[in-house]
Amino acid sequence: MRPSIVLGDYEPETIPEPWQEYQYRDLYRSYYTQSISMKINGLFHCITALTSLELNKCYTDPVEKWENESTTPRNCYLSALTIYIDNKGRIIKGEKVNTTFRLKYANGEHILDSSTKIRKELEQCVDKKELHNLVIKNKQITFKNGKIYLLKKFHEYIIQASICNRRTYVNYTYLKVSENRNELNNKLSLLGITTAAVGFLPGKAPVIADYAIKILGFAISAEPRFSLAEYTYPVNGPVYLDEQTLYQHYKRDNTGGYVSPQRAEGKPMNKVRDILKELEDYGLKTAIK
Repeated sequence: MRPSIVLGDYEPETIPEPWQEYQYRDLYRSYYTQSISMKINGLFHCITALTSLELNKCYTDPVEKWENESTTPRNCYLSALTIYIDNKGRIIKGEKVNTTFRLKYANGEHILDSSTKIRKELEQCVDKKELHNLVIKNKQITFKNGKIYLLKKFHEYIIQASICNRRTYVNYTYLKVSENRNELNNKLSLLGITTAAVGFLPGKAPVIADYAIKILGFAISAEPRFSLAEYTYPVNGPVYLDEQTLYQHYKRDNTGGYVSPQRAEGKPMNKVRDILKELEDYGLKTAIK
């Protein structure tokens, strides 16, 4: 079975993704970082976890018109791709959790259809050294099931985190959440590291709200229902790596019976509205105990 490429600007090769079959699709993508406690060889380590969260909202009717409000269901595909980096800047693990759910139209809005089962699927990356080299050098992730994912913007954040953890001995997430920016800036200067190399920007990175922590935890969990009681809160974060969410609209044309492949329509846009807020508005919190 040949691999399919499913991140970034791509053309499917052999294995079509389920959302490519719809006439219309809205894509949202955001990035987050948190530091977590992970047990490795019997000892707990502070690990940087970077997550690329992607939501594909699919439907068959056109975007709402002034005179006619759309009421058809939305089939949603939520994926959380997480890369784990140790304090030496090495990628030690990667996984992707796919969550499928359905929205129904009720009282003038689309909300979670509780009658439809939420489905989860876990895809694990190839192991350690091989994964590190593929990500850092080739900008791609290979999964054990044979799929290959190309990285674009997410690769920039992974490189920043790897450099930061390897050369500064300061956890990448801590660098993002620290309020003492001048002290960190001086430390980077003494080490001869440009602030741009580790994504160091003036001002503290925005910490996500409590409801968003719960929903992010649900997205990165492979369990059908997310239990907050079982969630280990991160050492630092999670925080947004970018306050804005990338938005892109896709469609398939149907001309004279010929249905074209799904193509991007217009240029990608950055919106301040976050995926986690979008999911909270849909009522996905009902899947959290």
